[in-house]
Amino acid sequence: MIKLAYQAEREYNNAKGIILRATFSGNYGAQGVGDLLNLTPSQNGGLDGGITDPKAAYDHILGEPPNVIAILNANIGGYTASIKPNAVPTLTNFGLQIWDAVTEITTEAYASVSALIVAGYVDIEVLVPLQ
Repeated sequence: MIKLAYQAEREYNNAKGIILRATFSGNYGAQGVGDLLNLTPSQNGGLDGGITDPKAAYDHILGEPPNVIAILNANIGGYTASIKPNAVPTLTNFGLQIWDAVTEITTEAYASVSALIVAGYVDIEVLVPLQ
């Protein structure tokens, strides 16, 4: 599972963006899909994978799937991350894929793959058009 925590917000080029920090626990999703991101506000402290915002600054700008979602920084012990949108993106079906040098990791517990993944994080920027 991936937990998402609100980090910051910014505006540029007629878009509003939020930066989210993804942390990892439990099992990886499915190869070819990744672990699904939940870009909706969390209802139970992140246990649903939704976005937590301890400062109550997040203003729920994600009313529709983002037009841009990108990795800003991956601090996961030499592994890399990529975002894979579903054919029909929703707020809950973008896949976050984790890769070693060549191959996507397998469907198993993150801790079994590497303790560095569990101890690390990936920063993601999500952009939506200004309303």
